[in-house]
Amino acid sequence: MALRNCKPGPFSGWRFLLGILVAGSLCAPWALRAGPVAVIQPAFYHQPSQQPIGNSTKTVIAYYDLGPEGLTPCPATDEQGAHARAVAAQDTARQLAATLRPEVVRNAKGVLSALEFHSPNVALSSVLLLPETWNRYSEALGPDCLAAVPNRETLLLFPRLGGNLRSFSVEVLTRYRNHPYPGSTELLEWRDGALRSVHDFTADFVE
Repeated sequence: MALRNCKPGPFSGWRFLLGILVAGSLCAPWALRAGPVAVIQPAFYHQPSQQPIGNSTKTVIAYYDLGPEGLTPCPATDEQGAHARAVAAQDTARQLAATLRPEVVRNAKGVLSALEFHSPNVALSSVLLLPETWNRYSEALGPDCLAAVPNRETLLLFPRLGGNLRSFSVEVLTRYRNHPYPGSTELLEWRDGALRSVHDFTADFVE
C-alpha cells in the first residue's frame, strides 16, 4: 500500500498556531459570551440602566450589553426586564469568577493585607454582585471582608479586622484617577444581599 505524503504544506504550521491562539482566546478570562454584564462605575456617567449602591451618591451598578463591538449601554427597562437582565449578568459574573486567581498583598510584617485581582474583562467588578464571592475568600480574609474597585481592570478585597485600610488610600485613588475607565473611590461591603458603601477613600485626605 502506498504511503501518504504527510509533509506539512507551507501554511500548515501557521494554521496550527492560529488554531491554538483561537482556542486560547475562547478560554481566556475576557472571552465571555455575549449578553448583559454589570459594571461598577461612577454615577456621573448618568446611564439609564444604572442602579444605586446603598449609602452612596457617587457609585452605581450599570448594565451593558456585551457584543462583538464591545459594550453598549442597556436602556432602562421595567422591573421584570431589569430582574432578567440582572440574573443574566450574574451568570456572566460566575463564568468570569471561575477564572480569577488573586495576588496576595502582604504588609511589612508579612501579614496578608489584601487580595488583588486583575482582568482585562470589563465585567470584573460584577463578581462583587455574587454572594459566594464574599464567602469564597473568608478563610484568608476572615468573615465580612471589604472591597474596592478603583477601575474596570482592578479589584481589591480586604479583611475587615486587623488591616490598615488607610494605607491603601493613595493606591486606590491613583488607580481610579489614572485609568480611562474609573470605578469607585469607595470601600464596599455586602450587606443584606446588596452592595453598600462604608467609606470613601477621598475622605482620608480631608483635614
